[in-house]
Amino acid sequence: MTAFVDHLQILPMPFRDGVRQTDGRHRPGGLGMATLSDLLNARGWTARVEDLGFDKPMPEPRLAEAFARAIGDAVESAWDRRRFPIVLSRAGYVALGVIDALGERTGVVWVSDRGEYRSAGLLRRSRLAERSLALLTGRAKRDKLAVRPTQVPGRRVIVLGAEGAAGEERRAMGADGIRLLAPGELDRLPSEVAATDADGWYLHVDCSALGQGAVPGADDARPGGLDPARLASALAGAFDGRGLRAVAIVGYDMNADDTGATTGAVLALVEAAARAAGGVPRPETVGEAGGY
Repeated sequence: MTAFVDHLQILPMPFRDGVRQTDGRHRPGGLGMATLSDLLNARGWTARVEDLGFDKPMPEPRLAEAFARAIGDAVESAWDRRRFPIVLSRAGYVALGVIDALGERTGVVWVSDRGEYRSAGLLRRSRLAERSLALLTGRAKRDKLAVRPTQVPGRRVIVLGAEGAAGEERRAMGADGIRLLAPGELDRLPSEVAATDADGWYLHVDCSALGQGAVPGADDARPGGLDPARLASALAGAFDGRGLRAVAIVGYDMNADDTGATTGAVLALVEAAARAAGGVPRPETVGEAGGY
């Protein structure tokens, strides 16, 4: 993987609970890849988009694996072309494709209020979205159609938030070596990242962890969540020189927020991640349109 200067690759997955979400003004599915592309280009980045839409109905576990294959290939291709991958999604299992591409020695910072860490269960079958992180570490089993299922050891995973995690989920994360940071411990993130044996990093931000007032379009936010501006400013200290290889922003709908606050928060996090990964926007490109 080579360094990049200003090129970003936007990859969307607009499904929630197996259903493609309505496009509205911010296609696809309210994720706003075209919206973000225009804004990023105006700020000096060269933002490209690649729509990975699947129109054929299929069971959600197979849909997840179809996207895992597509996103994995797209992440590898982005770095081959010196582009930083930005994944936008309505569901957390988008992370599967990213890790399939980056490999088991990738460190993961998982920002989420829910902190769900469940397996399929015998009496109650949990939703696939509730197993996203467990699928990543191997505690939950991926679908048999997974082409190259990669597992990240729990010792390379840092969960920030998890205020909504049940006691058994916290115990399972601890047993697997996952480190938990409360929202008030954001300042500890750089030292935790530095102490992790990882060849590169994947940042996963579920908008459930962000303050509802700051991100009104988040799918499951709460009033006392993280300030997205504070999280964005912490990324440089956490990842500077440590090989941030991809970022995913999940669980939001720009169409649900006419104020533009959600769009602004997602834009700020994407740009902060790109800078933390070593990206530098080109001043001479400011004001140029296009990019997709």
